[in-house]
Formats: sequence, structure tokens, C-alpha cells
Amino acid sequence: MPDALSVEDLLKEIKYAKESPLRIYLGAAPGVGKTYRMLQDGNALKRRGVDVVVGYVEPHARPDTILQLGDLEVIPPAKIPYKGMEMLEMDTKAVIARKPEVVLVDELAHTNAPGSGHEKRYQDIEDILEAGIAVFSTCNVQHLESVHDMVERMTGIEVNERVPDTFFSLAREMIIVDVTPDELMERMRAGKIYPADRIERSLKNFFTRSNLSMLRELALRELANDVEQKDKETRFETNTPGTAHSGEKVLVAIPANENAKRLIRIGSRMAGRINAKWIVAFVEQPDEKTEESEQTLRESLALARSLGAKIVTLRGNDIARAIIDFANAESVSQIVIGATQRAWWKRILSRSVVGNLLKQVGEIGVYVVPMRSDTEALPDETLSTSAVPLKDERVRVTQYVKQEMILANLRGVDTVAQTISILIDHLILKYPDLATHRSNIFEMIMKRERIMSTFLETGIAIPHASGFEAITDIHAVMALTPQGVLSLSGDAKAYIVMLFLSPEVGHANHLKFLAATARLFIDKTTTREISSCSSGLEAFDMMGRIESLGRVG
Repeated sequence: MPDALSVEDLLKEIKYAKESPLRIYLGAAPGVGKTYRMLQDGNALKRRGVDVVVGYVEPHARPDTILQLGDLEVIPPAKIPYKGMEMLEMDTKAVIARKPEVVLVDELAHTNAPGSGHEKRYQDIEDILEAGIAVFSTCNVQHLESVHDMVERMTGIEVNERVPDTFFSLAREMIIVDVTPDELMERMRAGKIYPADRIERSLKNFFTRSNLSMLRELALRELANDVEQKDKETRFETNTPGTAHSGEKVLVAIPANENAKRLIRIGSRMAGRINAKWIVAFVEQPDEKTEESEQTLRESLALARSLGAKIVTLRGNDIARAIIDFANAESVSQIVIGATQRAWWKRILSRSVVGNLLKQVGEIGVYVVPMRSDTEALPDETLSTSAVPLKDERVRVTQYVKQEMILANLRGVDTVAQTISILIDHLILKYPDLATHRSNIFEMIMKRERIMSTFLETGIAIPHASGFEAITDIHAVMALTPQGVLSLSGDAKAYIVMLFLSPEVGHANHLKFLAATARLFIDKTTTREISSCSSGLEAFDMMGRIESLGRVG
């Protein structure tokens, strides 16, 4: 994928920004090539005259990665004495004293050795940014705080090194480093990721195809969130009509038990997706305080603060009434609560209280997160807008892309720009009301494509845009190009181009459809098989069979 930020733009940002640019290379798992890509980009900048140094890199004894260090200057690490040993950590003071234009720092989720200046490496990076130095860093999606519960539930693995979402929001740009699960597993078997004695154990535990597919989906979602947010900010700054900041506000009502952390993480991601302010509220019940619940509450509120929430404590015998009164006073648009049947929270989630809450909140949306007990959540990640938990049904591509919306055997086009133009015209044939918005649709999609290419290594491109008042649900159209079309930079080729539009920001199906597309076209073989179909009907039938039979993940 091409760089989203040119050398000239980067230097301009370094010169004029109060805090220097942060670029994060995000991947689904170890071994996808994040460090390799970061070093590759660092060398490219150095060749163009930018002062680039390596603050800290973990080559993991991978020859290809070590070679990418090239001629880059490496700042010697600090030696931290610990239990009779010397631990090597980034020398943040030395980096700041050296004052390069760009510093490369690997593994931003890393926990520093005791005795270091900060507990976490991302805190060192904050110091470097404040000193006016641009930072390129790497991270896997499972280290993002707000997806912690989701990752643990999907993989069964507890991820202890985590980074607050508020730090990710500092990133000027996020670059996805993506490979298919099959390719990553092949790298593992070839010994390119871990030593020989760890390969079989890793393939049986973390590096299963199912885990890698789900983590890859999470990484793609995170990229979609980031690009969406950056695009909204840009359009707001340029005063583009209809693109003002979201006026929504999310209220997360938490109990004093371990369920609170899950609710907080869900609230954080919801607020981030719709660009909303968010509040975490606890309704105090003095008669039910215990030392354990007080400690759990303190930890939960600390997590909420780290994720950027405003914290409030409410009082009142009627918990539902206290929440509603506060929500109305603060113009809250959405409330998140958890459906457990334990302790004080049982009262708010009893049928009568939830029923009263739903009756009295007016236009405020109420989202119920089903929970089995105080400490165990139901596997359903989807939020329900009723008091009765709903089954989570994944969105399927074939729900939105019918046979008449598939242009098979498209020839005579060479670039993604040409293909996007053709697909928009085909979309207008189906939805004539979009004709008056054609130029705006084309510009929004092309702008996003210039900011971050939507070409994936599986041979599909997914140009898309959101925030259209003229539509109420996903509008999608697809082109099959047996000869392939080139990306804007000319360094990637797609054999399928999936274009879609989604309505006003906040509609959950935008990210669900993006994830469904990634699941369906999970490898190059699937993409090429579908792209070779001779008709829209044949392609539609094949996609339907794949989605129904579960081949997607």
C-alpha cells in the first residue's frame, strides 16, 4: 500500500504541529511484517534526505528484518539492572537528545523493565512526540485495550500488554500490514516467525487458522474505524456540508463487578465509531458496598479514564430513574447497560425496570449487553436494542450484493479509478436518486483511496465511503476483472473491486459489511475463483455457497 503521508507533508507536520506525527503499523499477529515494513519506510525516507534513526527494534532473529536495518542509525539501548541482570530498553533521553526528524520504535505495547522512566513503551513514545520528533511504531490489534475481552473470548488467550485507545487516537495515520492466515501459517512452519521449538505449540494454540482469521478481521475493522475518523475530521475542518462532528453522546452505566470492564470497552468502541463523547456512570448503593466491590470499581473507573471517558457517580434509590434523569440532563443519545442477574444490578435489569427505562427514555437508544453472571459474558458481541438478548447474526455479502449488482468479466479498464467510476454509474442505475450525488460520491471514495489504499493482498479492493443522508442502508456493487486493475500507486492489483456506500456515521452495518467482505475473500484462491465467474448469477451463487458452508473462516 502507498504511504498516506508524503515526505513533504511529514516535514511540514513536524515543523508546525504542536505534537509531531505518529504512524502506527497495525497487524493481526506476530510475523505479518510490521517491523519489516516500518524499517523499509524508514530507509525510503532516509534516502530522500529525512533524518531517521532507530530508537528500538526487535529483529527477533529474522534475517529479512535484520537486513532492513540497512544504513539506519541505531540509538544504543539503555541498560536497566534488574535482579542481577541487565535488561535492554529504549533510551528515550538519548533519542530526544539526538533530535532526529523521525524515530522508529518497535512494539509500542511493550512493558518496560522495572526501574525504567515509564512503565510502558507507549508512554516513552508520548515523551518523544512532545519533544517534536515524529514516531513510527508497530502493534498487533490484540493489544488494543477496547478489544481485550473480544480477543480473550475468541482465542482463549489473556493479553496482558495493552495500549489505551486514547493513545491510538493520537496516530496521524495507521497502516495495516496484512497477510492471509494461510500465508502467515506457512511463514510459521518455515521458521520465519518463531524458533523451531515453538512452532508446533504456536500452531496448535495462538496461530490457528480460526484465531488468525478473527484477528485479521479485527485489524481490518480497526483500520476502517481509523480511516473513517480521519476522513470525518478532515471534512469537518474543511467545513464540508453535512459532515459536522457527531452530536451523539454515549452513557455507559456500570455495576461494581468485573462486568463493568467489558461494558466500558464496548462503550469506548461504540463512542469511537460514531465520533461521540462518552460518559461512564455508577449508581451508588451504600448498603451494598464491600471492600472487593470498591476495589473492582476503582479499577473499572481507572480503565474508563484511560480510554477517555468522563466519570460520574450518581445517587438514588431508583437506579433506572437516576440513569434516565442524568441521561436527559446531559442530552445522552445512547445508553449501554449489562444484562446480569447478580447483586444490585439485578434490579436495573429486572423486566419491570428495563421496561420502565425503555418507556421513559424517549428517543434515547438503550443497548443491552447480555451477561451470564457477574464475571462471564455471553459470547454474543452484538448489542441489542431491547431488554431481550438477540442472537448475533453475521452480515453476509450476499445480503447486499445481488446478481444484478455484479459486473462480471469487466474488461477494457486498467485502474481502480476507472473501475470506481463504472461501478458508481451501475449503482445509479439501481438507485436513480443517487445521480445528483455522483460527483460527491466519486470524490469521497477517491479521497479515501488516496489517503489509504483499500487493496488487500488477497486480490480484492474495497473502495467505500459513509455518511450519506440520501440512503438508509448499505448500497453495494461489485466488478469481476479477470485481467485485474491497478491501485492508484500502481503497486497492487485487484481482480475483484467491491464498492459500497453506507448511511450516516454510526450505522453498525458499515463495519459489519467490511468485515463480511474480508471473511468471504479470505485468500487469493477464493478471490480468483469468484473473479473468473462468467456471470453475475454464477458469482452470486458461488459467494452464497461459500458463506453458507462456512468456508470463510
